[in-house]
Amino acid sequence: GGVFGANTQLIVADRCEPDREHPRAVAAGLYGDLPATLTALASAVPNHHEEWIGALRTVETEARAAEVAELADDRTPLHPMRVYAELMPLLDHDAIIVIDAGDFGSYAGRVIDSYTPGSWLDSGPFGCLGSGPGYALAAKLARPDRQVVLLQGDGAFGFSGMEWDTLVRHGVHVVSVVGNNGIWGLEKHPMEMVYGYSVVADLRPGTRYDDVVRALGGHGELVSTPAELQPALRRAFDSGLPAVVNALTDPGVAYPRRSNLA
Repeated sequence: GGVFGANTQLIVADRCEPDREHPRAVAAGLYGDLPATLTALASAVPNHHEEWIGALRTVETEARAAEVAELADDRTPLHPMRVYAELMPLLDHDAIIVIDAGDFGSYAGRVIDSYTPGSWLDSGPFGCLGSGPGYALAAKLARPDRQVVLLQGDGAFGFSGMEWDTLVRHGVHVVSVVGNNGIWGLEKHPMEMVYGYSVVADLRPGTRYDDVVRALGGHGELVSTPAELQPALRRAFDSGLPAVVNALTDPGVAYPRRSNLA
């Protein structure tokens, strides 16, 4: 609750009471069936929010306008936003997006929309890298008729890359895009911003994660230019195999942080 003002009253709604006290005092605790709780609350809340919604849409429109140049960036190696500009037209409306990355995943969160519940699975606020292939495997088994797209950083691939053997053995058609900038971007750029240097934040540039997946029996391609991106992505979706598009991205692109941690 620290992100809220000291005078803000907190109301907690959950399925059951916690085993321990909340870290901050709450004004009320509503425990039980969540749909029933929210339905009861909705009937007591005014529904005239046009001004607030309009303000939110203005902010979103301004933010999206500022991203146009990045989405059209023609550099080689690639800007992460250009990767997503080429990916987005290929995504189904109900595609399930799995995030297993630091900065590469943060860029995705800015521009890739999800439209159905349970369609955005990420590694959470504490990083937890390596969870992506497991999330993607479960998502595809639970929803075999839907696209499952895994967005990985190259550091994240190192945590659980051999799970592509699992995906291949079980014939699970997941498509992954690896943002391969050869660094731990979430660590390197903030360290350099704060201290002027970085420590143990470099990976090997250009590592062929696509070759790893091909060796395991999947589909893999390496791309480094905007022109290569969408054709490679189409082939990955059409392959019917667990697939990796290994996209070489610019290590000099630093995610625009508002603080050292976010």
